[in-house]
Amino acid sequence: MGKREEKVLKELERIKKGGPLKGHEKQKQANKLFVRDRLKLFFDNDEPYTETGSFARNGDSKLPADGVVAGSGKIDDRTIFFTANDFTVKAGSIGKYHGEKLIRTQEAAIRARKPILYLVDSSGGRIDEAAGHHADKGSGGKLFYLHSIMSGSVPQIGVLYGSCFAGTAYTPVFCDLLVMTKDSAMAIASPRMVEMVIGQKVSAQELGGVDVHTKVTGSAHFVANTEKEAAEIVKKVLSYLPDNCDKKPLRKRPENPNTNPAEIDDIIPMEPNKPYDIHKLIEAIVDGNSFLEVKKFYAAELTTGFARLNGDVVGIVANNPAVKGGAIFPDSSEKGAEFIWFCDAFNIPLLYLVDTPGFMVGKAAERNGILKRGKKFIFATSSATVPRISVIIRKAYGAGIYAMSGPAYDPDVTLALPSAEIAIMGPEAAVNAVYYNKIMAISDLKEREITVKKLRTAYRESYDIFKLAGEMTVDEIIPPKNLRDELIKYFETYSEKEIFLPKRKHGTII
Repeated sequence: MGKREEKVLKELERIKKGGPLKGHEKQKQANKLFVRDRLKLFFDNDEPYTETGSFARNGDSKLPADGVVAGSGKIDDRTIFFTANDFTVKAGSIGKYHGEKLIRTQEAAIRARKPILYLVDSSGGRIDEAAGHHADKGSGGKLFYLHSIMSGSVPQIGVLYGSCFAGTAYTPVFCDLLVMTKDSAMAIASPRMVEMVIGQKVSAQELGGVDVHTKVTGSAHFVANTEKEAAEIVKKVLSYLPDNCDKKPLRKRPENPNTNPAEIDDIIPMEPNKPYDIHKLIEAIVDGNSFLEVKKFYAAELTTGFARLNGDVVGIVANNPAVKGGAIFPDSSEKGAEFIWFCDAFNIPLLYLVDTPGFMVGKAAERNGILKRGKKFIFATSSATVPRISVIIRKAYGAGIYAMSGPAYDPDVTLALPSAEIAIMGPEAAVNAVYYNKIMAISDLKEREITVKKLRTAYRESYDIFKLAGEMTVDEIIPPKNLRDELIKYFETYSEKEIFLPKRKHGTII
């Protein structure tokens, strides 16, 4: 070995040890892995990742690689770009060259048209380096500009470790899909800064912990109890996604569903208002063990997730009558809109399973923006150009069927089960709205009850699904046991679908 080569290898050995001992000790105390051990959980063992910018800050022994590992590697034999903060180096804070490495990796992912993975474990920007320069043309601010420019071009996946505040909290929320480890937190300002500015004492978890972002804000999509589990979630997520917006997700070997489709008719209650768990129906439709729920703990009245149908990837948007009757609330409106928007960006066909009494009404819903946020759900459905199939499972009342890709919203096909009901509202509300004065004029309570029952029966007959099929409101009524097979055929039929929207730069609703 020559002296020149020896010098390079010796320097790389030093750099790859990371920051000082105290930094490693802090990471261990927080039950977090050293960044280079963390990366081993993600990439294929027989082909280690390629690192770029290793020598950043060379000459400064306290800042090896300037606190971030960046480059590309293979996950399940697919090339993925990555950036990973090294918390042992100044708590993973972003300095001049650290930020430059992040930006260059984003630019590389854009050029190569490959997904990018962000492993975020940082205390924020280094104020002593950013002061006066954070807004410069080539400064760290460009990181978030590129997040926006990349959006919808290549998938951006994030994993959050530890507590990340201020600037570093933006990267996780800009990601298309975010995994939070159980003890992580993110917020626009740290608890110390919050107390200093507004006098409010709050812990990191209260401010922006896992419960906050999975149940309240909906900013996180998945939760991992361990770092190994986080890596496994990322690998599974990537298996459903194409490399970029011009490709389709990879097909896999088909699997039989976990539940026999012959049980579908038994899963759906006879009574239109009786709750049941939509997950049971999903498991009787999609390939076994293929359903990956997205935002499981947020707005659970709407179930969203990726699955495979005969080996092909589909995105599922399903009302869940087991939670709030399957009504659509402001939060679930936004949840549905974002998921549909993402699937459409990356060529993932959409399957809507409709069983909803419609959009939620009342003071709380209005003050939480049911109209403003509900229109986003409808807009996303209307604008999606991927194959779309809507299945009316049971209730499809009011504008709920609009958001759920009903007949007027140009799905490729609208299917119905024999349990389906399509109406402007349920019989109870409709009869009360139309015949209230007539009903209240009947003084005899027994006679009033008989009259109400007759009116409801007559109203229900007006939207009998066989009558609606006869009027071509739905394209076909499907025997429940045949639903999976029919969906496979229809998605195959429309797999090369092309649709052209009116010329525009982009819509103005989202």
